[in-house]
Amino acid sequence: MLDVGCDTGRFGEALQLNKDCVVDGIEPHLPSAEIAQTRLRNVFTTPIENCRSFTNYNNYDALLSLDVLEHLQNPWSVLEELSQFLNPGGKIFVVVPNIAHVAIVRRLIRGQFEYSDRGTMNRTHLRWFTRNSLQKALSEAGYEKIEIKVSPHIPYLSGNYLLLRKLKICLTHTFPDQLGGSIICIGTKISKH
Repeated sequence: MLDVGCDTGRFGEALQLNKDCVVDGIEPHLPSAEIAQTRLRNVFTTPIENCRSFTNYNNYDALLSLDVLEHLQNPWSVLEELSQFLNPGGKIFVVVPNIAHVAIVRRLIRGQFEYSDRGTMNRTHLRWFTRNSLQKALSEAGYEKIEIKVSPHIPYLSGNYLLLRKLKICLTHTFPDQLGGSIICIGTKISKH
């Protein structure tokens, strides 16, 4: 498995311990990469948008891109280039923030477009996605059988009560674009026949 933007490698380490897999990472931030090197098999420190240089490692069954694409200048070409590392039929798992969430749209309607230190409007985000735009990006990059889900994010319903959790899930299922906090996508590399 290749974890693109692996940070300190904590997630990849957990996968290796619990899912019987081997994880490599790409992490251009050197202090994070140094920590990741103690947790993962290989860590590449080249910028993610220069990922073509990893041609010796092109036999992964899965790729992870968890909250990474929104930080890239050209995530569309990165998605296409990453497919070269996947075996035919391999999976890509992508998570990005949902720009169509009602809280963001509400601010935009009020004329407010303000960056923050975290969340969807993080200062480091260069690109934004909706469910449709992420699905289109993966499809155009050569992935098929694309599944899209969202994680519930309804700040107006706080609490950890069973009824509230079920209500959040039901509402998010009904209004995924408006109430999904993160978009979770799985795509399959098109098999060459």
